[in-house]
Amino acid sequence: MKRPLYTITVVFLLLSSCAQLETNQKTDLAIDTYVPSGDALGLAETRAKEYLVKHREQIGRDTRYLAVQSDTIFSDEIPDLYAKLINSPAVNASDLEDFGNDSELSMYCVNIFDTETEKLVSQEGYAVVDLPGRGKLARFGPYTARYIGSGS
Repeated sequence: MKRPLYTITVVFLLLSSCAQLETNQKTDLAIDTYVPSGDALGLAETRAKEYLVKHREQIGRDTRYLAVQSDTIFSDEIPDLYAKLINSPAVNASDLEDFGNDSELSMYCVNIFDTETEKLVSQEGYAVVDLPGRGKLARFGPYTARYIGSGS
């Protein structure tokens, strides 16, 4: 009698962890929006275009958006940062602890590049604390994009 209950419990836990993983992949990584300098935007767009030319076959034709790191953001550039951090599902406890210890936190601006128009979708990017792995799909605001780091 204990064996079937144990098996059912294990299967349930496995399925629950898979469902949780999918939810995490859909979590918006942006804690706020941010507009980097014109120079940073130009460089990000150029790098995204170069990446697209080099890696078109690898990313496939079904990848509409690329997420390119365009700038580094200082903590004082995001108003009400602590409130945004604690309300973001994408920020982990160690990030909050780091910010709480010295009011500094590594943050990055990620802009979205449209592979069809071969332009950034907007000057406005997304402030992100935890960057996804390079080549991974992630959500930034309303966009699901393949993260390419700073390009190249």
